[in-house]
Amino acid sequence: MKRILFTRWELTRRAKPIAAAVLAVVFATSCLFAQAGFDDNRVMLQGFYWESYRFGHTDKFPTMGSKHWYEMVQDKVPDIDSAGFDLVWLPPPAYAGDLSAGYNPKQYFRLDNSYGSFDQHRSVVAALLTHGIEPIADIVINHRDGTTGWADFTNPDWGPWSICQDDEAFSNPDSGITKFPVSQRGQCEEQVDYRPGGTYAYPSFRDIAHPDPRVRADIERYLLSLKSLGYRGWRFDMVHGYAGKWIAVYNRVTKPTFSVGEYDWDKHSQQRGWIKATSVNSDAQGVEILRGSSDVFDFTTQFSLKLIDAGNYTSLYGFGNGIGMVGDSSEGLPWKNRAVTFVENHDTGYRTNEDGTPEPGHQFDSFANNWQVEQAYAQILTHPGVPCVYWKHFFEWGPDLQNKIKAIINARKIADITSGSEIDLQENAKNLGVYAARVVGRKGELYVRIGGSDQQWQPSASGYSDYREYAQGAGWKVWVKLPGNPQVAHISAHGTVLPVPEYQPAGKINPPPE
Repeated sequence: MKRILFTRWELTRRAKPIAAAVLAVVFATSCLFAQAGFDDNRVMLQGFYWESYRFGHTDKFPTMGSKHWYEMVQDKVPDIDSAGFDLVWLPPPAYAGDLSAGYNPKQYFRLDNSYGSFDQHRSVVAALLTHGIEPIADIVINHRDGTTGWADFTNPDWGPWSICQDDEAFSNPDSGITKFPVSQRGQCEEQVDYRPGGTYAYPSFRDIAHPDPRVRADIERYLLSLKSLGYRGWRFDMVHGYAGKWIAVYNRVTKPTFSVGEYDWDKHSQQRGWIKATSVNSDAQGVEILRGSSDVFDFTTQFSLKLIDAGNYTSLYGFGNGIGMVGDSSEGLPWKNRAVTFVENHDTGYRTNEDGTPEPGHQFDSFANNWQVEQAYAQILTHPGVPCVYWKHFFEWGPDLQNKIKAIINARKIADITSGSEIDLQENAKNLGVYAARVVGRKGELYVRIGGSDQQWQPSASGYSDYREYAQGAGWKVWVKLPGNPQVAHISAHGTVLPVPEYQPAGKINPPPE
């Protein structure tokens, strides 16, 4: 899996002091936010896919239309709202070249990019906020690309001192920086107790030296500028490349309402160590450490869900607690509260080169557009963790799948299932070769069966009563039990309008003390 993981990355002034009054505006807004603790009841939509940056560039991609991606997302905001999504993960916001997916950031302080102009960028963020939806930015700070070469960093201006001393740029004559004094190179000291051998050294772009306070100050300016644009949370890219303690620093400074990291896909136990390292409650013990930690993408759940493709439903019981980070009870800790589950993302399924041919390792989607993808969503949208729905699945795989996803989200919200909800796996269903679970929400109970039919299992088979059917599809069904057994209920669009802050350019921000 790791070979596939790194395919996309192989593609492609110091700040001025600002007036106290302006600082007060930025940081007063920041104080309204606090990183999510336990029992998060939000649902996220990934608001792009790999080819999204190509829209609007008719000179090279004439069949993809004249609208840029930010404009296309803004057109869908009412639909996103009515479906019940609370978070929308948008693509990397920093400029990375005129035609780039954004994972090779060149200018952190420049917020127009291949997805649209600065005004289009600000407009889609504001549209989400006015519908009560929280924009989440994709933060790529493991590595950086030069403006025209290997290490000519501009906006903000950095020298080779910002690059980790063991980066290949210092040994490759093509970089132009091999003679930079060894004593002045970035001293990364990136040995971490949760990853034997140290953090990952990425060969395609320059590894950033986070221990350097000048680097961190500019990253903090970048994040705070994004906060002033209207972003409320972070999706940190490729976090196995630098120490988790720096995530804690950035989150303490910026106070996001949501934070999740993409850690090396098949390193489940290391992901737990990384979660602990990111805690803003560094002096806490036990469960309190997790309460202040960042979430992590639950790749183990995504891998396990693929067993649905072969009809192996009993595998969803795991070792008796379920699958993935959601089913992990190591150390007696509720890791499910730090799990972001998903079925597909821009890195995992089918995607293409710019000439339209499939990328190697990406010739197929993880789940077919039939009962397979339906049953995968029936699992993640009914279970603990924070579920994330893929844009293509919701908007491009047809109205039938979209309506089924909406119906399951509705059931989840009506029962008020959270990231920490209690789950009771049904052994009588397992004995018949299907998967079934009772999930306890804050307002009701949700029951789900995956595989088989009502003849194999329905809630009454386990003695449950007074419930209503809320969603069903090919080989799966969802029921909800509410006090008084009312008729099927439906969620409404967000009634709260989130504030749109006053934008502040990164170069005019002085970060608060770490």
